[in-house]
Amino acid sequence: MRSANLEYFKLAVEAGSLTRAAGLHGVRVSTFTRAIDKLEDEFGVTLLERNHAGVRLTAAGDLLFRRIVTLLDDLDEVKALCQMLGTGRRGVVRIGTLLPPVGVQFRLALSVWKSKHPDIRVIFYEMGTRDLRSALFRRRVDVIFSTPFAKSGAIESLPFCSENLMVALSSEHSLHQYPSITRGQLRNETFLVQDWGSDHSVRNHYMEILGKDVKIETHPAGKQSVFALVSAGYGVTLAVQSQAERGFPGVIFRPLRESDAHLPIRLGWDAGRQDAVTGRFVAFIRDFVRQR
Repeated sequence: MRSANLEYFKLAVEAGSLTRAAGLHGVRVSTFTRAIDKLEDEFGVTLLERNHAGVRLTAAGDLLFRRIVTLLDDLDEVKALCQMLGTGRRGVVRIGTLLPPVGVQFRLALSVWKSKHPDIRVIFYEMGTRDLRSALFRRRVDVIFSTPFAKSGAIESLPFCSENLMVALSSEHSLHQYPSITRGQLRNETFLVQDWGSDHSVRNHYMEILGKDVKIETHPAGKQSVFALVSAGYGVTLAVQSQAERGFPGVIFRPLRESDAHLPIRLGWDAGRQDAVTGRFVAFIRDFVRQR
């Protein structure tokens, strides 16, 4: 059943005559006649009694007409919604991230995005780098914020921000007296890191910064739990500046005084995926970064 036939039926009833409806809407009378004939064939009933005076609804036609107004209004609403979805003006963007979005750059980007696109929901998933890539290709998330990716034609990416790395120590730790800390001062320390299952991306990043002989103890837990262990004296950990600014009871933060003591974050997305909302978000982040 074509919605156009329902529309012609509605217009004919409202005009009270096929000829009058044709004149009002600039359509041939034969077009109205064919549309109503097709509806009557599909329903197997007569919908309109037609004569020289005009048209009159049958009982079946009256039933259809009373339903059709709501039906066509609902259809128009669905069409409008689909158009919005097709242009990325409404929907959901699922964001996978290595770090909680608490940094200044993250917060500002989310705030501007919300003001520009209030009808697009944002859902965050926090996980390790390896899991982020897997989630992206399995379409559990639409985009990911993570450390630089290995070269791959499957992942497109662009730089988003870079966060300075800090050393998180117990407030009772002997190194708390130093305003900043070097890699050499941490030689004998145990580093507590997050580690989700077989995803060792965080541990590997620690080793890249601190050296392969660093002592690492992994925990399948969030950063807050790691900070709790640090405050109790079980070891030290690294944190980005945005985490340090939020603070944690019993933990002090000191800058890591090394040239590579920063964590670059990039936005990544599936190069082969065509999605209006995802495309809109990627374009927004690209413009946001350029304007900073």
